[in-house]
Order: sequence, then C-alpha cells, then structure tokens
Amino acid sequence: MNPVPVPASVPVPESASVPVPESVPESVLASAPVLLWCVSTRAPDRVVRAARLLLPAADRERMARLRYRTDQDAFALSRAVLRRCLGALTGEAPAELRFTRRDNGKPEVAGAGQGSGLAFSLSHTAGLTLLAVTWGGPVGIDVERVRQVAAARIAARYFPADEAAAVAARSGHEAWDRFFRLWVRKEACVKVWGGRLREGLRTPVHLAVPGPATVQGPGGRLWRVRDLACAAAPYRAAVALPREARPPYVTIRQKSVAELLEGDPTGGGGRRCTLNAP
Repeated sequence: MNPVPVPASVPVPESASVPVPESVPESVLASAPVLLWCVSTRAPDRVVRAARLLLPAADRERMARLRYRTDQDAFALSRAVLRRCLGALTGEAPAELRFTRRDNGKPEVAGAGQGSGLAFSLSHTAGLTLLAVTWGGPVGIDVERVRQVAAARIAARYFPADEAAAVAARSGHEAWDRFFRLWVRKEACVKVWGGRLREGLRTPVHLAVPGPATVQGPGGRLWRVRDLACAAAPYRAAVALPREARPPYVTIRQKSVAELLEGDPTGGGGRRCTLNAP
C-alpha cells in the first residue's frame, strides 16, 4: 500500500565504487528455507548514488517516473538491495540480473544456473526494505510503516466484517496499528500466491490466532502467514509461505543499506525465527 504521487527525472552519476559479489557456497544456500534481509534504507547521498548505479535502464526509467526525489531514492535503494542480494546468491553482477513474470504476475530471476529454483519477494516502505528469498517454493513478504490512515473506513470497505469490526473497536494509533497488521498479512499472502491485492483483502488472516495463522488461498490451497518481529515500531511486517514448507523458520539478517551495498550481503550471520511459535 503506497499512496504516493509520481515522476521527475534525476541525473544518474557516471561512476561510483560498487563491489561485484562472488557466488555463494551451497552450504549458505541450504542453511535456511527462507533468507530474510531487513534493511534500513536511511542513507547518505554517496550510498544513494551507488544504489542508482546498480540499476539498469529499465529500472532507471521506472524511477524517473516517480514525482518526488524521496520516492526516487527509496525506489533506487530497494531495487539495489534486491539486485545486490540476488547477485550474491546467483553469482551474477547485480546490474545484469534480468527478471520475468509468471502467469500469476509473480516476478522471478530469468535464466538458469545457480539461481534456478530461487524465489523472492520484496517490499519497502519509508526507511525500511525487506527481501525474502527461498529455494524450491514461493514466498510473500510485506512491510508497512504504521501511520495515520482512515483505518475504520478502509477496513469496512475491503476487509471481512469481523476484521473491520476489530479495527473499528480501536481508535487512534491502536486502530492504525491493527489495520496495518492485518494489511501486511493480506499483502504477504497475495504476494506468495500471486494475484490482485484488491481480491486478497477479502481473505481472512485470523488476527486473533497467536503465532502463525493458516490461510486458505485460491483453489483451496493452504498457506502459513505470520507477523515478523524484525521490523520494530513504527513498522508492521509479515511473511507467507506454503503451509507444507519444512522446516518452517526464517533466518533474518539485519543491515543498513550502506553495509549491504558496500560489504557482503550474505555475511554477518543472522537469527532464526520459527514459523511454528508466536
């Protein structure tokens, strides 16, 4: 959900130092069913310039259509996070990665090689980008900055009646927080199965269920969605996976965008977050 206006062209610097990653060992690829990067995108100008250099012409054209410089910078940083991390995992130069879309609209890395079977989901909001990567199965991720919105009105229009009532039962920040907690669960589900967000907003995501919730998607397939604690206040985030995914945990790597773009995106370890517990 990103109700922000659009475009103005900004020149892209001709040079900056951006390291090209090497291929990541199979032991790293197999270390978790989900790798999740939680990246702070508050960055100095030199990092924004480096991020822009990672973008191919198509991404730069999309960026130029955004109206505000802050939105252009956020787009450049989030796309650079995507390219830097996927480049490290596939052994490809970040700027040379190509993407295609499946019939359901989900993006994927084009071509075979080490990245074959890799699935990813990207989400960004003011000051934060989340990237989730899996092998052999889909994943959906979403993050939103909790902010003032017409929570009760939007929920009444798009959410199931019991969820709309749960939002309306609160006021002020509590209502906005509950609204965005529901929203990110729904958007993560839509991203994992593919489709239209408007339709996914009607899907019950069982806010009262502690820990992960089982959600029924299109065709009756079951999925698992849970809140993520990697994004502290004022953010809400959620990840969705096939219900049958095993073992159900994510490894979270928290970095600043400067650390990620200028260092090793796969280094620094991480902490595990089980999907079977609150």
